[in-house]
Amino acid sequence: MLGHPIIPIYLLDGDKPVIFDAGLSFLGEFYAEEIKAVLGDRKPAYLLLTHSHFDHCGAAATLKQHFPGLKIMASKKAQQALRRPHAIALIRELTRAAETYAHDMGLAFNGDHPFRPFEVDEVLQEGDRLEVSQGQTIQVIETPGHTWDCLSFYIRPLRALIASEAAGQTDSNGYIFSEYLADYDQYLGSIKKMVDLGVDILSLGHFYVYTGADASAYLQQSLCSCEAFCQLVESNLKQALGDMQQVMARVRAIEYDNNSGPKQTEEAYMINLEARIKAVARQMRVET
Repeated sequence: MLGHPIIPIYLLDGDKPVIFDAGLSFLGEFYAEEIKAVLGDRKPAYLLLTHSHFDHCGAAATLKQHFPGLKIMASKKAQQALRRPHAIALIRELTRAAETYAHDMGLAFNGDHPFRPFEVDEVLQEGDRLEVSQGQTIQVIETPGHTWDCLSFYIRPLRALIASEAAGQTDSNGYIFSEYLADYDQYLGSIKKMVDLGVDILSLGHFYVYTGADASAYLQQSLCSCEAFCQLVESNLKQALGDMQQVMARVRAIEYDNNSGPKQTEEAYMINLEARIKAVARQMRVET
């Protein structure tokens, strides 16, 4: 784990070193320095993106500038999203909002690094494999639900999984956010797929890496949290007769307002919360 645990990236060393995700654009120089501190004169071969959210792809252009031979790889849907003007504009807007949050969290950075668009060099899909070193491979797993473009990466023989928010996200109080922004059933199925892998190292998108028995226990807990959040939203949608604003206010009071530790910016949280509630509403076939 490199960078700050709030917005980390991951580096797998080997004959062909691999970077997983690219964090926030204004932390790009920080990430590059830490990669160089580990690799020395050697260069990373690949940058694998889990998905196209602003806090996971932001510094890709900066990393490419530092390591010109770097091959950026992601899903087809991520490649398509990162070519859309509306998506680029939203990434830039959320990145600007995150600068204040990052300063408040004590992150030191030069703010002159806005998000720069980049091209995905190669598309990845379910079943693809990359050889990092002899006997060490990365298996590509499609894990939609958090987003439609979400990939996870399983490293053999380490039994390590780079899951990002496809497996949910723990806050500082131990609460697991169920992050199905795209689809509830797909998200639940993706976590079940991860459970079946057998994982000894689980790397989430923010804050935490779980190891040993904690890794498998977390995935089981994430399944339970997924179902519990669905039930919470269902009950509130029924009580509020589908009123989205009422439901958002009630859920926010439970998840966000009571969380005193590091957390998403309010703007990003509210965008994600609306998407999560709508995913449950679609499951229920309720109009909002």
